[in-house]
Amino acid sequence: MDCEIRLAELADVKELAKVKKEIWESNLRGVYNDDVIDNFNYEKEEKVFTSIIDNEEIDLYCVIVDNCIVGYMDCGKPYHNYLDYEAEIGLLYLKKECQRQGIGEMLFQLAKESFRSKGIDKFFISCNKYNLEAQKFYEAMGGKVIQVDEDNFEDKRSVQIKYHYDI
Repeated sequence: MDCEIRLAELADVKELAKVKKEIWESNLRGVYNDDVIDNFNYEKEEKVFTSIIDNEEIDLYCVIVDNCIVGYMDCGKPYHNYLDYEAEIGLLYLKKECQRQGIGEMLFQLAKESFRSKGIDKFFISCNKYNLEAQKFYEAMGGKVIQVDEDNFEDKRSVQIKYHYDI
């Protein structure tokens, strides 16, 4: 697979919002209810991605295959302190057709390099408890479970597993 991973630019913001909805529709149906997916707010997502790009401490990387954005990752300082962690991967999404082609591993290596360059020696990432594919991937990347939220059948989106990584 010939792919390019680069820092996102403001010109990518609308495309990233569209890609996020496509990924949710294909990968996360059943985890997120149809109402959440159907009422996806592009303007809100654009503002989220713009704020990530404008924030000097968070890097948002685009994955591009055949000139199309197929995924992205944000890594940097978290929005809140969690235990004694300084850094987290806040988002890591790939379209289904690209998940098994080594891009996820490339993103993880990029995150480690980015964190290492900032003097950070560990990080964490959260995963929805009902997203079994993501759990398998994070475990394959060497993640160790540090927290599992209690089941909440009324709002499956909020049930998270947190994985720890050493750099």
